Amino acid sequence: MDISVVVPVFNEVENLVPLIEEIEAALDPTGKSYEIIAVDDGSDDGSAELLRKLAGEHPHLRGVFFRKNSGQAAAFDAGFRNASGAVVVTMDADLQNDPKDIPALIEKLETGNFDLVTGWRKDRKDGAILRKIPSRIANRMIRRMTGTKVHDLGCSLKVYRKHVTDEMRLYGEMHRFISVLAAGQGAKIGELVVNHRARRAGVSKYGIRRTIKVLLDLMTVSFLRGYQTKPIYVFGTLGMAMFGTGTLLSGYVLWEKYDEGVWVHRNPLFMVAIMLFLMAFQFVGTGILAEVIVRTYFESQDKTAYTIASRAGFDSTDPGADQPARIKRTSIDEPRPEALSASANG
Repeated sequence: MDISVVVPVFNEVENLVPLIEEIEAALDPTGKSYEIIAVDDGSDDGSAELLRKLAGEHPHLRGVFFRKNSGQAAAFDAGFRNASGAVVVTMDADLQNDPKDIPALIEKLETGNFDLVTGWRKDRKDGAILRKIPSRIANRMIRRMTGTKVHDLGCSLKVYRKHVTDEMRLYGEMHRFISVLAAGQGAKIGELVVNHRARRAGVSKYGIRRTIKVLLDLMTVSFLRGYQTKPIYVFGTLGMAMFGTGTLLSGYVLWEKYDEGVWVHRNPLFMVAIMLFLMAFQFVGTGILAEVIVRTYFESQDKTAYTIASRAGFDSTDPGADQPARIKRTSIDEPRPEALSASANG
């Protein structure tokens, strides 16, 4: 399979038929093999039933159906896990993303030797108060805190090389941070201005309330991007700062006792110093525990704290020689090799 198009669907029954037709019209002329993976995120408007019907009529269409609403990031992640194309495309199901832009994005991915090319909705057809302004504020904050140069972090229309999506796991509202997460993996990212259209049917699922979720996820992403493999630097630094402050306050309390005759039990700064000492020990202890958890996380799942771009000079029979390396992962539904050997031995 050359191309996998991943489309999260939540209550978009009126848009599904024209969406599938537009994607097919955009990709058929390319001559490449493709599949459309529609992930129904617990729709209750008949979208799931329509997808099942359409899957029987369109050979390119595959359906993945959630038991309950789990969010757009979860839908993207499920699509990534089920995609088989060498290039993965993501887009919204509301017809605001234009499928005609997909070939141009793929061309830039291939000719520019990028790992990910993201769309930029430069002329966005959305309401200013509920969509444009919150999005601009969020994009500016994310760019400043993460250092990414991508203009439109919330645009769902993106194309990826398969190894990027294989190495990525999405939770919460993390789909907005896909470009940031990919950059953290060392991916080369490009941008292309794309067409954005006004919503024709259905109701928007976005609102100001999601801004709060984005801010909380931004804290998580910032921490993981900078300190995923060294959490002791964060907690240990905070602990040492509190310990140092507590020491200074204790010295000041001692000076007040002998110079001004202020008794310790009457000096509130002494209690503040004690609290700082206790918090310092807690932060350092938390950092040590976090270090143990990080090592368990990587070692128990055979993961690494690095990603290899390519290899050279290896035996040509090695399937990974001279090819982009991928992090080895074991599916939760797939028995580990040691389990298979144990069962074979009785």
